[in-house]
Amino acid sequence: MSVITDTLAIHGGEPAVTRPLNHYKGAAQIGEAEKAAILEVLTAQSLFRYYGPNLLEKTAAFETDIAAHLGLPFAAACSSGTAALRMGLIALGVGAGDEVIVPATTFIASVNAVVAQGGIPIFAEVDEYLCLDPAAIEPLLTERTRAIMPVHLNGVAVDMEPLMAVARKHGVAVLEDTAQACGSAYHGTKLGTIGDVGAFSFQLEKNITSGDGGLVVTHDEELYKRAVKYSDQGGQFPIQSGGVRGLVGGEAYLGENLRMTEIAGAILGVQLGRLDAMLDRVSIARQSVLSAVQDLPVQFPSPTPHRDQHALGILFYLQTSEQAAAFVRALRGEGVPTAQVYGGKPVYANPQVLEQRTMTRTCPFRCSCTDHRKVSYHVGMCPRTEDLLARSVGVALGPMMDDQDLTEIAHGIRKVAAYIAL
Repeated sequence: MSVITDTLAIHGGEPAVTRPLNHYKGAAQIGEAEKAAILEVLTAQSLFRYYGPNLLEKTAAFETDIAAHLGLPFAAACSSGTAALRMGLIALGVGAGDEVIVPATTFIASVNAVVAQGGIPIFAEVDEYLCLDPAAIEPLLTERTRAIMPVHLNGVAVDMEPLMAVARKHGVAVLEDTAQACGSAYHGTKLGTIGDVGAFSFQLEKNITSGDGGLVVTHDEELYKRAVKYSDQGGQFPIQSGGVRGLVGGEAYLGENLRMTEIAGAILGVQLGRLDAMLDRVSIARQSVLSAVQDLPVQFPSPTPHRDQHALGILFYLQTSEQAAAFVRALRGEGVPTAQVYGGKPVYANPQVLEQRTMTRTCPFRCSCTDHRKVSYHVGMCPRTEDLLARSVGVALGPMMDDQDLTEIAHGIRKVAAYIAL
């Protein structure tokens, strides 16, 4: 490793990065086409996806296009990634007291969606990419396990082949949380299309974005119908898609409103056309930075092209949590977009999860239907996950970063490494 003697920015030196960096993905590319799509919907005075003075059916068109892009027949747009998870869980029949295996490393929305359906999150260890470890699933299965929720983190695919083998062996459904990995693939198959249901997010930080928004996809028509019906007041009104009313039909149920607006659908229709090129640019950026820092004495996850081809940044580990925290502080001072993954803590370390706080006395934690299955959470329950997160350093990369930006990011990483006792 070459020695870099520049004084750290946090010690009064010049930052390695000389200009602000835009690490966003879809949001970084918003431009005139999105503006035109929004104005078209506003001019039509038809912002609601099912009717209006001059309905353009932008959301329905987006559903058709992204289903084709992913290579499956059914896609239902909704209001958020969390809504998509809710719809996926409902489609799979998850209800009061049912257990859903969730990785210990994920955004809290994965947990919130399970609890909102009355399900019990059961936390599993992760692998070196901080994705659900298939080897950790089988010991957690019980007669109440209804689903497994692999989370494809930061563009990296969960190792789905062994996971699906376990799920099929035990007759457990799989809901892929693909919020952070729209467009990524596993052995050439698009993520979100491998399990029974896939859920996507289009929040501002995602690969394509409408500010907020979500999508549920599946190969199974009955699962699709259940998800769509639930998202539109349980089927109180006939569903219209592509100008055809009564697409779902059948009995109405109690549901809720999780619909996507026409403005969101219009924006996403434009963004979808940029997805593959955006992922390719980030992949090239990642390889550029990795090649410049790969000789550093830090721990990188093992290269796995069938899983990490479209990783959205760089992940590595220091020897101790103290080193990792110091590395992140110094890197931020250098202007490099960085953080310890989820603050260096598992999702169950959030107080509301640890203490099972809900706003009302509801399932799964405070109701008679699950009293026979009391589940408690505690720090230390997934020791490997906690160790990895505490030592993690993540660097975000974006499609609008040019060669100068990438060179400066690599310089910042090497500069900090020279000052941290590795």
